[in-house]
Amino acid sequence: MSLALLFLAGSLRAQTGKPTVTPSEPPKPQAATDAKVPLLAGPLHLSDFEGMHPSAALRDQLVEVKDFIQNTPRDGEPATEKTEVWLGHTSSTLYFVFVCYDHRPGEIRGHLARRENILTDDNVSVLLDPFQDRRLGVLFTVNSAGVQADAAWSENSDPDYSYDQVWDSEGVVTSSGWMALIAIPFRSIRFRSQGPDWGFVLMRNLPRNSEQDYFPRIASNISGVLSQEGILHGIKGAAGSRNFQLNPYVLAQNERRLNLLDPLNPAFSSRHLEGTSGGEAKFIINDSIVVDGTVNPDFSTVESDQPQFTVNQRFPVVFPELRPFFLENANYFTTPIRMVYTRNIAHPEYGLRLTGKLRSTNVGLLVVDDRSPGESVPAGDPLYKKRATFAIGRVSQELGKNSSIGILYTDREFGGGWNRIGSANLDLRLNDKWTVGLQWAESSTQPDSDSPGTRYAAGPALLWQAQRNGHHFNLYSFGRDYSTGFQTQVGRIQTPNIRDQQAHSSYQWFPKHSLVQSWGLESDGDIAFDQQGNRYYRYLNADVFVALPRNMVFAPILVANSDTLGPQSGTLFTNNHNFSENGAGLVAKGSPLTQVTFNLQAFRDGSVNYNPIVGGVPSLMDQQTVQLLLTLQPIRRLTADNTYLLDRDRAAAGGAFVYETQTFRTKMNYQFTRALSARAIVEYDTTLANPAQTSLQRTKQIGTQALLTWLPHPGTAVYIGYNNDLQNFDRTLCNRLQNGACDPNDTTIPRASNYMNDGKQLFVKASYLFRF
Repeated sequence: MSLALLFLAGSLRAQTGKPTVTPSEPPKPQAATDAKVPLLAGPLHLSDFEGMHPSAALRDQLVEVKDFIQNTPRDGEPATEKTEVWLGHTSSTLYFVFVCYDHRPGEIRGHLARRENILTDDNVSVLLDPFQDRRLGVLFTVNSAGVQADAAWSENSDPDYSYDQVWDSEGVVTSSGWMALIAIPFRSIRFRSQGPDWGFVLMRNLPRNSEQDYFPRIASNISGVLSQEGILHGIKGAAGSRNFQLNPYVLAQNERRLNLLDPLNPAFSSRHLEGTSGGEAKFIINDSIVVDGTVNPDFSTVESDQPQFTVNQRFPVVFPELRPFFLENANYFTTPIRMVYTRNIAHPEYGLRLTGKLRSTNVGLLVVDDRSPGESVPAGDPLYKKRATFAIGRVSQELGKNSSIGILYTDREFGGGWNRIGSANLDLRLNDKWTVGLQWAESSTQPDSDSPGTRYAAGPALLWQAQRNGHHFNLYSFGRDYSTGFQTQVGRIQTPNIRDQQAHSSYQWFPKHSLVQSWGLESDGDIAFDQQGNRYYRYLNADVFVALPRNMVFAPILVANSDTLGPQSGTLFTNNHNFSENGAGLVAKGSPLTQVTFNLQAFRDGSVNYNPIVGGVPSLMDQQTVQLLLTLQPIRRLTADNTYLLDRDRAAAGGAFVYETQTFRTKMNYQFTRALSARAIVEYDTTLANPAQTSLQRTKQIGTQALLTWLPHPGTAVYIGYNNDLQNFDRTLCNRLQNGACDPNDTTIPRASNYMNDGKQLFVKASYLFRF
């Protein structure tokens, strides 16, 4: 089901230029359109465009770009609303002024929101490829209120909005539409000092029509966006690409929290008016190599994880990285097999990263320590207070147009043990529609000195994939073969000892002169075995989807899944048992009103009880799941993001209640100005469990967060925050033996009926970005 939902729930994919809606019989792609950028005597402002036209003094100095072409919903047709872009540059800044005409200005969607939270609004974007490699770029986006979003762009991947740069923007709504200014300092972009030509793409998002317009034309039946880019000529005399940045911070806090790193010695720790400091430094070498260093990095949780289903999962749940140091330039270390998962690095003190481009070669190096392994063992342990060291290096070489070959090495060292992996991957673009990829890896793992019963392990891993981006027919297929001995402590894989093949396909039709913009069929299949020939699972689903204006999509889905468990799965079964989990569901998403955006996924199918009672075996359950994301923006300055998760399960044989989990989460943000905001988050999580059917515990948790933020630009900020957490932990904190010590054979925290405050924090953090 996962790939089908990703295909349908891609509210951001239209923003990435890789939409799911394409029309029939598109015109043949046009050649890339170029523009020459003139040198200006002074800066630009929207006040220079009274009446949505440049002043007489500026008109002859600027270059105008117009004639945007739809990518969705009618690929190749002229945009339904006229867009003009006026370009120019000074010695320090590159300017784009978007003039967006609109026959229905009252329906323009634009909110004063937090930075990056504007992708469902009317917005415009500039995608730059300063090295013209047609693979990597930087994306700058502004909505009609002037709120910014920026991202690192990698072809055939979603934009990485963790990328943050310092640049200026303005936005204003008029009686004839709206205007936006994007002003990008040259020292915020890496580029060749001797390269006056840059690749570029201009975009306009019109959400009420589900419409994406581009200049030059980006054809949906050709793979990629930068592969169809235009060229900006004449960027000469630009200064500032070489720079040095220093971003120190100070943090003061009161904190009391339950420390569970050592499960045999749980205890509360407190900090009273504790102050700390640290920071990051950035140095640019030869315009294209970036060296980042950090000491005592501040990884306090200003952002929190989006809720997921985490109870009764067969495989570990993956949470995205949220910490700025690890997010920046993470695409330099990305490969088809997830060899780098930086959330494995829990408590670093220092880090050094080098990323950049030398001609047609991309390089990346990351070295970080981690204090958490030595903090999770008792004080008398030889590894107490010892640190793990992570080292990651990757080099990739471009091969012709949009193809590359690369090598990767990862190493984690701790307590005399190690996990070392060497890998190589090849990505080939065969033509405008087909791309293929191959990755091989070999791991070597020596356990640390605290794991005497664990043996040395080694083994290979292989992944292959093929993708077709077509006009009507799209296909993505990949296969994996991970040996029993393959392990990664730096990355994250579903499981070793697996061979599987997955394929996702879709076919679409595009009726003309109809409310329905497109409709089609999707299918997804995944079957997996272990290396001994035992089946892991077989997941199949199919759906019919319908796409409407306002980014509305509806898709009823049929599901035919099954999981197989046996003695090799760690169960008490003496032979393999297959559990059929057939069912159906519905996916629906869109923005029916300017103030409302929703994404609903509801299913009734089957699942397996992976947590049976002691001495029991897994069993089949009837499952109901609901996942609802609802964003309300009743007024221009207020955004309320709401999440509801429900997972209710009953025994398939007899109908006995097994467990139910629910999550309610609301995040309210009020934006006083573009820089000043107040945010509050309240989340309630609960698990009801039947002890006659499952070993799951009855859990309750209430988490609250309040945050006042002043963020004039990335790197310079003041945060004042309060976090509080309540859980139904028993006050004994562990299962006690008769002598009062914690039971080493049962480290599960016992639960009670009442709440206990297991953590609260009041903090003030301030940082300032110095640029030299």
